[in-house]
Amino acid sequence: MTTVVLAGTCPVATAEIAVVATAGTGAEAIEAVRAHGPDVLVLDLALGAGVAARAGVPVLAITEPDDTAIAGALRAGVRGFLPARTAPADVTRAIGNVAAGAVVFGDGIADRIPGLLRSPAPLPDLSPRDREILALAAGGVADAVIARRLGIAPKTVRNRVSVISVKLGARGRAEAITLARTAGLAPV
Repeated sequence: MTTVVLAGTCPVATAEIAVVATAGTGAEAIEAVRAHGPDVLVLDLALGAGVAARAGVPVLAITEPDDTAIAGALRAGVRGFLPARTAPADVTRAIGNVAAGAVVFGDGIADRIPGLLRSPAPLPDLSPRDREILALAAGGVADAVIARRLGIAPKTVRNRVSVISVKLGARGRAEAITLARTAGLAPV
C-alpha cells in the first residue's frame, strides 16, 4: 500500500492509498512529510511549488493549467502533474506511478512541458541561499526560526530579505514575498 500526505484539496480514491496525514498549508505539508515519511506528497500547487523543493519525497502536483506554476514546480522537482478536475481513480493510479519512480503528466499538461523548460527561471538573480530564505519567509516562517534553521543571525535574515527585495525590484518584504509566490517559489 502506498502512503501519502495530502496537501490541499486533492481527490483520492483511498482503497489502495493510505493517507497518513493531511495539510492545509505548505508549512503543515513539510511538517507532515517529516513526521510520517510518506511514499508521495500529493500537493495542490495553490500551496506553492516551494513546498515541493523542500519535501524530500516524490511530489504529485494537482493544479489548474497555469504555465508559471507548472514551470516553477518542474524546477522544484515535482514528479507528476494532474489537472485539478482529475477523477479520484486517476489520481490514485498516478500516485502509484510516482511512488514507483515514474513521471506523470495529465491531459493537456504534457504538450506544454517543452516550452516551459525553455522559459527563463523565475527570479533568476537570486542565489540558492536567497531563494531558500525567501521561500521560508513566504511560507510564513518567522525570521528567528529561519535564522535557527539556517544557522545564521536573525539580523542576517532581515538584511538578506532587504537585499532580495532590491534584487527583485520590490518595494519591500511583502512585495518580494508576493513575487516569490507568483513565481511558484514559495507556499502561499
